Amino acid sequence: MGFDMKFIQKQIEASERLYTIMLADHKDRFDKIAEVYALSEHLQKKLDARDAEIAELRLQIRAYEVMERM
Repeated sequence: MGFDMKFIQKQIEASERLYTIMLADHKDRFDKIAEVYALSEHLQKKLDARDAEIAELRLQIRAYEVMERM
């Protein structure tokens, strides 16, 4: 019986170590995903600002072209 209990105890300890490692890995992955999401959000805001500026400049060019025709 003593052997069986030692074996079971070692299996429990190994499972707990594996769980701890997997939990740390999950946290690392989640943190990296959060960083990528934040970076993507920041870049998307910059692209939106760029697109708005391009649209504004195109409007200004059209206005100048209309003024030149007059």
